[in-house]
Amino acid sequence: MTDQTSEPAVASAPRKPLRSAQLTFRQTVLLCEAFTMFFATLLGFGLVQGGSLDAPAGLIIGGGLALTVLMGWSAGAQSKSWGVWLGWGMQVPLLAAGVVDTAITIMGAVFLVLWIAALRIGGRIDRERAERDVAFEERLAAQEREAAEPEAGESPA
Repeated sequence: MTDQTSEPAVASAPRKPLRSAQLTFRQTVLLCEAFTMFFATLLGFGLVQGGSLDAPAGLIIGGGLALTVLMGWSAGAQSKSWGVWLGWGMQVPLLAAGVVDTAITIMGAVFLVLWIAALRIGGRIDRERAERDVAFEERLAAQEREAAEPEAGESPA
């Protein structure tokens, strides 16, 4: 036997669908934002302890940790239909944290750009994957039709 008999079986085997690139990018951005919020919380607590920020330390720690957990949870919720809108909402806390330190707002602006890039580039990758899968299926169907034609056209001799 030759290896030619196994090639069509491999080509026609069902492929596991790839995970959405946009979903992966969105989750990554939100998890990185959660880590940034955690460190921004530590920065705020340090500023309170140093006397540079006049705010209750409990509010800074409690609010910062709550936002950290919320951002981490929102990364997991990205597979839901409303996950994108939640992700847009999670861009606000880091941007608004400029009242504590402007460096946090700069990081928020960077994450906003990354969020927009995740939506646009991830969406484009997903569309290109879908187009590639359709072309693959069409090519596979054409090969199967070509393989079936000589058998139908053969005459007994």
